[in-house]
Amino acid sequence: MTVFGDLTRAMSAIVLTTFGEPVVFHIEGQPQALAGRGVFTAMHQEVDANTGVPVSSVQPVLEVRQVDLPATPTEGDAVTVQGVLYLIVEVRPDGHGFLKLMLHKGGSGHEASAYTDP
Repeated sequence: MTVFGDLTRAMSAIVLTTFGEPVVFHIEGQPQALAGRGVFTAMHQEVDANTGVPVSSVQPVLEVRQVDLPATPTEGDAVTVQGVLYLIVEVRPDGHGFLKLMLHKGGSGHEASAYTDP
């Protein structure tokens, strides 16, 4: 690994320790829910669809280190964050070992009450 890669790996561990929180992944094909850590944000976005009228939206996002996961989540899997079940609608690798998971509240096909923190 390069010096930059080593520094990125060390820094990502610090970020997760400082800002991360426990999450539970519900990944298709896994026999049970998987505990993990991630940095969760539900940032406000204002979008102008070329109409001149801004539309407000909130996009929940969970950032995780791929190496910390026993299986890679994909679109359609779910994750519980702060007791709320979210559907993973998009997975965006950042090229430095982190995955940015774009979420939608409510996990289609998943029962929220069936999953608890391990």
